[in-house]
Amino acid sequence: MENLTWSLRTSLDGEKPEIVSDYLLNELGVFVKHEMRMPKKAKLTALTGFRIGYKAIPGTDYRAAPMDRQAILWKKIKRIEEFKDGLIIFGNSEDEIKLLFEEVNRDEISSYISSMRTAHPPIKTADFDAASWLCWQEDDEWTDPFAPLSEMIEEELRTERFLEPEVLAATVLRGDVEMLGTENNSELDRNEKFCHNCGTWLSLDDNFCTECGAKQD
Repeated sequence: MENLTWSLRTSLDGEKPEIVSDYLLNELGVFVKHEMRMPKKAKLTALTGFRIGYKAIPGTDYRAAPMDRQAILWKKIKRIEEFKDGLIIFGNSEDEIKLLFEEVNRDEISSYISSMRTAHPPIKTADFDAASWLCWQEDDEWTDPFAPLSEMIEEELRTERFLEPEVLAATVLRGDVEMLGTENNSELDRNEKFCHNCGTWLSLDDNFCTECGAKQD
């Protein structure tokens, strides 16, 4: 299935700086990055620090500064709520993405999400892939903050990360999880205990990891 991509101004009319959000939905999950923009002709305001950290974008009438980026994998979506201007996607432990779009595109986006969630049912237990994307979105520095979102995703897929136990723990889906399909859902029945050193799934009675031998708390 083809990726879905779109950009949208997500700040209020007349609000400065203006916020523009880039969205990408693919086989992995839901991704978004937010950017602040100010007109190149806007008066400098030392008090508020306008333009500090902003870069003039060639061929445009604005300067831009990166804000943040987010990712939630399909298998880590707990539930989705609809609202007037879009959807709120809840995943991992505390993660959520507000997906904004034009109303005319709602059916196409909702259908795409439904298909992907059915193909990638939720996994409640800790997950290394999901943990790496938590690190990706929490990075303080980006290699190229003005790179397209698709390139940022490709870069992460080539990156190897050392994952702290607390990051792995943050990918555990606790409480009720909204289910769409029933195929490949065996992961939902596994114990939520995992090795804090290597992430191997463990029995609740295991005091040592069966893979790396690390003592469990």
